[in-house]
Amino acid sequence: MSFDFRLASRLQSLIYEQKPVLVRFKRTFYGLSNYVQGLSDPIEEAHEASVPRWLAKGLVAKGYAEYATPPVPVKQRLSKSIWQEEQSNSIQKIDPNFYVELGSVIVDMMPLEDPNAVAVKSKLQDFLRIRVKKIRRLAETKTQMDFLESLTPEEKAWFDSYRKLFQEWVEPSWFTGFHGFQSELWLDLDG
Repeated sequence: MSFDFRLASRLQSLIYEQKPVLVRFKRTFYGLSNYVQGLSDPIEEAHEASVPRWLAKGLVAKGYAEYATPPVPVKQRLSKSIWQEEQSNSIQKIDPNFYVELGSVIVDMMPLEDPNAVAVKSKLQDFLRIRVKKIRRLAETKTQMDFLESLTPEEKAWFDSYRKLFQEWVEPSWFTGFHGFQSELWLDLDG
C-alpha cells in the first residue's frame, strides 16, 4: 500500500508525542491524575513519574519538572549516525522516531536562536544525503526487501513512492516499444 510520506511523518509524530517519558518533579504539583492514569494527587517534589511526551514538554518548559534522563545531544547523535552510515554499504537501522525526535529538537532550538541549530541542520542534511542516496539506489534495483525493517516509516513511504515512480517511468510501453528495451531493464540498473 502506498501513502504520502508527509502523512507517515505526521502519524509517527503523533505516536512519538504519546510515548511516556520519565520526569522528576521540581516542586509539588496538583492535577496530573486527570491526564495520566495511575498518578496520585499531589505529586511531591523529587518524585519521578512517566508521563506522555507532550505533557513532559509542558512540565519541563514551565519549570515544574526536569527530564530524569537527559537525552543524548542531537549534534552528537547525528555525528554518530553519519559515521555509521558512511562505514557501511548497507542502510543502517535507526529508531522509527529518529526524524520526529530531531525535528522536535530543532524546533525547540529555533525560538531561542540557538547557535547550534545551524550546525545541527547541516549535520542533518549530511545524514539525509547519505540515507537518500542509499534508499534511492535500493529503489532502483531488484533487491530483497529485507532492508525495509531498517527504515523509518517516513523513509518506507518515500521508498515506496520513489520505487513506483521509477518503475512507471522506466517501464511504460511507449518507452519499451519505441526503444525496443525489455520491460525488466530497470531491474538491471544496479547502481
